[in-house]
Amino acid sequence: GESSHVCGYYGTRKALPAAEVVVLPYSLLLSEKSRSSIGLSLMNALVIVDEAHNVPEALCSLSAIKVTLPMVETASVHLSAYTERYSARLAGRNLFYISQIRRCLVAMTKFMSNPAPSRLMSKAELIFALKLDNINFVKVDRYLTRSGLSQKLLGFMHITQRGDNHDMEEPIEGMANDNDPNFVSKHISPLSVIQQFFLCLTSGQNEGKIAVEWPSDSKSASHPTFRHVLLDPPALFDNVRRAAHSIILAGGTMRPFAPFTREVLGNLIALQEAAKADEQLLNCSFEEEISRNHFSKMLTTFTCSHVVPSSNVNIFCLSSGPTSTKLDLRHAFRNTNGVCDELGRVLFNLSGIVPSGLVVFLPSYNYENHAVRRWKETGIWKQINQRKKIYIEPKNARDVEETLKCYSEDASSETAGALLLSVVGGKMSEGINFADEMCRCVLVAGLPYPDITSPELKEKMKLFDSEVKDNGFGITGSKYYHNLCMRAINQSIGRSIRHSNDYAAVVLADVRYAEDRRVWLGLPEWLRCGLRTCSNDASNFGQNIHALRSFFKSK
Repeated sequence: GESSHVCGYYGTRKALPAAEVVVLPYSLLLSEKSRSSIGLSLMNALVIVDEAHNVPEALCSLSAIKVTLPMVETASVHLSAYTERYSARLAGRNLFYISQIRRCLVAMTKFMSNPAPSRLMSKAELIFALKLDNINFVKVDRYLTRSGLSQKLLGFMHITQRGDNHDMEEPIEGMANDNDPNFVSKHISPLSVIQQFFLCLTSGQNEGKIAVEWPSDSKSASHPTFRHVLLDPPALFDNVRRAAHSIILAGGTMRPFAPFTREVLGNLIALQEAAKADEQLLNCSFEEEISRNHFSKMLTTFTCSHVVPSSNVNIFCLSSGPTSTKLDLRHAFRNTNGVCDELGRVLFNLSGIVPSGLVVFLPSYNYENHAVRRWKETGIWKQINQRKKIYIEPKNARDVEETLKCYSEDASSETAGALLLSVVGGKMSEGINFADEMCRCVLVAGLPYPDITSPELKEKMKLFDSEVKDNGFGITGSKYYHNLCMRAINQSIGRSIRHSNDYAAVVLADVRYAEDRRVWLGLPEWLRCGLRTCSNDASNFGQNIHALRSFFKSK
C-alpha cells in the first residue's frame, strides 16, 4: 500500500473478483450482509473453515445483539431532536416510519424501567408485552436501511452538540466506558444497534429468544437489557451452505461428529450420517483409526490419528492424591479444604518431577481464586513456588503476552522451570502454542461443565430434547451438555504436544475420569492409547508418580 500510494484495504476489496484464494475471518465469512458489503460471493466456491469447532460460538456471537436502557433513551432523545428540527422538510412517509420507531423506543423504555425477574422470552411474547404487535418490523428495518436514518442521526447529533458547545468527549451513561460490558462506541449510532435488534425480532421463533435482564438479579447486566440469544446456529450457517459448492470443516476437537453436526448443519440426514461415523470410530482400534473415512451424499467425515507417536504421550488419571484423599472436584466438594489441599499437594509433587513447564487448567476463575487463596494460607503455595516459579493467567487480555513471555523464559531456562495456572475455556486454553519446554506436562483439574442453571443453556437443552422426542433421533440435552465439557477439556489438553517430536504427560485430576466411562470415551483415541495407569485404588498416586518419573527419564 505504501509503495503504491493506495489503501491496502480498499485495494484488496477491488481485487476480490479476480482472486482465486481469499482468506477472511469468521465474522465476514458467516455473515451474508458482511460478505455483500465487501463484494464477496461464495457461489460455487470451495469454503475451508479452520478450527471449525468454533463455528457454533461464532454464529452465536454474530447474532448476540444487546440493547441497554441508556442506548434506547439516547436514541429516543436523538430522534426527537432530529424530528423537531426537520419535520417541515420530511415527507409524510418518513414521518410515519419515524413515529413508529419513536413508539417502539417509548415502549421499550417503559418496559425496561419497570424491574422484574430476569427471564427468557420468545420474540412473540416480547412483542406482545411491548404492545407492538401491530408494528411491521420488516418494513421498519427496510426503511432504516434505505433511508440511512441511523447514520444521519449520528451526524446530526455530533453537529448539534458542537454547535451547542457540548463536550464531545463527555461520556453517555452506560455507553462510554471500555470496562463496561455494555460499552458502545460514540461513533456508533445507538439506533443502528436497535435496528439490528428489530431485525432479530423478525427471524424465526425457533432460532432464538430474548433474554430480558435487570441489574438487580443478573450478574452480567449493569443496565436493564434486551439480549438476543441464538438457540439454533444452523439457521445462520445455512446462507453459507446454500451458496458454496462444498464446505470443508477442519479442526482437532470436532468429535464426536453428531453433536457438532447438529450445531452447525442441523440437518436430520446429516446428523444420522454423523452418528454412523461416530459408531464406526468407536468400534475400531487405534491402528484402524489412523485414517478413517465415512462417505455419504450429504456428509463425508475423515479422521486421522495424531502425528505424535503414542510413546511420546503419557496420560494419568488421578483418583486421589498423596494422602489418599479422594479428588472429587464436583461443585459440591471441590471447595472443601481437604480436596483443595490435596490438589495443592499433587501440584507440589508434580513440580518436583516435571522438567521445564507445567501448565495447570482449573475448572473456573472462581475456583482458581479460591484455590490460590487456600494454598497461600496453608503454605503449599510457597512450597510449590520454591520448586517452580508460579504464574497466573491474567484477568486482562492485554497482559497475556507479557505473562506468556515471562513464563516461557522461566520454563525454558536450565533451572527448575515454571508453573502456569490457567482456566479451562479461558485466555490460555485455545490458540496458545505450549510447545516443547513450555509444557512438558498439562494437568486438568475437574470437569468444567457449564452452569446448568443458565437460562440459555436450559432452553437449548430443552430444544434438543424436544427434537429427539419429535423425530425419534438426535442429540439429547444431556449429551450436548456433556459434549460442551469434553470439548473444552480436549482444547486445553491440545495446547501441549504441538509437533511430531514433541512429548508431554497429561494428568487428569478427578475421580470421574477413572469412574465414568462417558468421560473416558470423550477423550480422543490418540490420547487414550497413551494410558499407563488408571485405577480407583486409593494408593494409585504413588504408582502414577513412579510411572511419570520413568517417562521423563526415558526422554
